[in-house]
Amino acid sequence: MSIEVPPGARVNLVSGESVHRVLKTYSLLKKPEYTILTDRRILYFNEKILGRYDLSDIPYSRLLEMTAERGRLRFGSIEFTSEDEKEIKLKQVPKDDIQPFVEALEIAINNVAVEPISISRGKGLLGKRNWEFHKTPEMLFKSRPSRADTLERREFVKDVPEDDPLKKLKMRFVNGEITEEEYLRMKGILE
Repeated sequence: MSIEVPPGARVNLVSGESVHRVLKTYSLLKKPEYTILTDRRILYFNEKILGRYDLSDIPYSRLLEMTAERGRLRFGSIEFTSEDEKEIKLKQVPKDDIQPFVEALEIAINNVAVEPISISRGKGLLGKRNWEFHKTPEMLFKSRPSRADTLERREFVKDVPEDDPLKKLKMRFVNGEITEEEYLRMKGILE
């Protein structure tokens, strides 16, 4: 699948940064605006005449909320807000492009999140749909980018150290290796 990224935005990608999806607005009177989903961030690019452009980004770790709406007719909108109140808004986005972008965003964020996030979904009358994501204060992210070669869901597994002494002690008690009295005495020592 070939992803169309405007040249002005492509030169602003970090070395090794890969692009997963691109949302492009539709307008007859002005150049399109782009929201580019990479393995590290959401990038906004608005090309203007005479080679000028506006460029801003929101790294996944700083993304506070996202709302998207697919309209009933041809277009929808998507909006991102960062923790420092930076906003990226796109209107006049072709409605069929919004859902794949939101699904790719969920996967990309989950690839760098410590705990899985979910994007709430809603469906209204006549095909109107909306998506929302609000970051909780305790949400943590890894400092590495999501896998650059592919955009696939990853499984979340809680890392429990195998050499946890309390867990080993409890297993010895459950297996009948020690008595309840010995278990309680050793548990008091370990805590």
